[in-house]
Amino acid sequence: MDASERHASKLDSIIQELKDKYEKAVRNNPQTVAQVESAIRILSFLVAGRFENGDLISELVYSASNLLVFLNDNIFKKASKYIADANKFATHLRRWLTVLDHVEVFLEMGARKRWGTKGAWIVITIIHIVKTALRFYLLIKMEAGMVSTPAIPAVDREILKTSEEHDRLEDVFDEEIENSAQQKTFKLKSSGREIRTLDAAGHNNIRSWGVPQNGKVSPEANLLARKQRLLTQLPTPLSGKRIWAEGLHCARPLAHLLSMYAFGMDSWKPWLVALGLDMTSQKLYGDLKDLNPREQQEVKRRNMMLLYYLMRSPFYCNYTKSRLTAVLTVISQYVPLSGFVIRPLLGYLPTWQAMYFYVWAT
Repeated sequence: MDASERHASKLDSIIQELKDKYEKAVRNNPQTVAQVESAIRILSFLVAGRFENGDLISELVYSASNLLVFLNDNIFKKASKYIADANKFATHLRRWLTVLDHVEVFLEMGARKRWGTKGAWIVITIIHIVKTALRFYLLIKMEAGMVSTPAIPAVDREILKTSEEHDRLEDVFDEEIENSAQQKTFKLKSSGREIRTLDAAGHNNIRSWGVPQNGKVSPEANLLARKQRLLTQLPTPLSGKRIWAEGLHCARPLAHLLSMYAFGMDSWKPWLVALGLDMTSQKLYGDLKDLNPREQQEVKRRNMMLLYYLMRSPFYCNYTKSRLTAVLTVISQYVPLSGFVIRPLLGYLPTWQAMYFYVWAT
């Protein structure tokens, strides 16, 4: 082994050691991790507009905070016992989609600062081509079901917490399931009174003193079972109309870009094309009862996103802008202290409107 290989091997071991230490620190200090994540996110709002390129730095910090949350979520997932063993390649593609979702605004803003409007549109187009290709590959080739935004949502860390108490509960859950079919009570011959067996006494921390019912799992174990099912939910297979519904949702961003290129940014046609695709997609999904809770939540989120069309030009420029400005101005004048929030908001609206990924997020 030559010197360069030894240095590379040593560097790899150092990186792995640092990675292991960081993961251990995250697992052992979930509350501190959450506080740091929140502090970074708040910092992103504080630096906006404070100095030159403040908006770009603010977006960089905000994107970094989202990526940090995503990284730490993966660490908590890795430490949890109850994560579905999904298709690894599909999960890998979802991770790339999630990263793009978190950094797309920063990439657009940076391209606009560096190369101007034309450069920004090139970056926007490339991002949408990549995202559309990944989404269609997941939908058609991998049969991965519905792809949410972000592709891998943030998790409930209360379910994934890895403290000693939670680990004990998980062990108790395993014991409860294992012993659920065993006899848990017996009757005294003299009095007929029903008594708990020693094997059914349970762990001290979660023991209840009532008489258990044979063949039934304790409420504590049922709670962990519900959490397990929530974490291990597999995507609902899509077929027929729902394949078309998800396909239209995946195609909408690129279709909107192409229609803007064909008809111009001030035309109503791109706005109508995008709205038509989104509404048709939602209609084709039909009854949501057979979808899992996360998928139902995603469909509801998409329904709420239809309200964004009020803030998308040309509808915004022709109708919403004047009315929204008038309402916010009146509120700032007559509601005490509201001006501290509304005046900066009114000043930021043009910047927000100028960013494609702010306004046309999926």
